This record gives sequence, structure tokens and C-alpha cells, in this order.
Amino acid sequence: MKKVAKNIAKNTGGVCLILIGCILIFTPGPGLLTILAGLYITSFPGKPALVAKVKRTKFYHRYVMKIESKIKSKFKRKNE
Repeated sequence: MKKVAKNIAKNTGGVCLILIGCILIFTPGPGLLTILAGLYITSFPGKPALVAKVKRTKFYHRYVMKIESKIKSKFKRKNE
């Protein structure tokens, strides 16, 4: 019973993150990352194939590179 409640809570949280991410895509915010976090949390059939397909898109790579460059620049400033 405890495992079922944990799965329900996990999937509900994941779906909420996906919905929030869909809203954030149209507003300034980390929409794609929020959607991906929601996808990683939820469990459903075909999840690995969907996550792999999203990771192959140009938009995903451009978005991740943009975030990585921001993180690297912050670390460079702290280390200087």
C-alpha cells in the first residue's frame, strides 16, 4: 500500500511539473528543463523512447548549451 501511494504522489508531482513547464515555455523561465524534470519523475510506458527523442532535438541542445555557458561563466568569475 505504501508503494502505491508513493507512485501516485510521484506521478502527480511529475505531471504538475510538466504542466508548469508548458506554461513556462511561453513565459520567461526554464520551461524545457521543468518538462524534462517532470518526465524523469513520472513513470509511464514508452518513457525512455520519449526522453531519448527529446534529447535529440536541436532545441534541447541549444537550450542546454545556453545554460551550460551561463554556469561556466559564473564558475569562472568565482574562481578568478
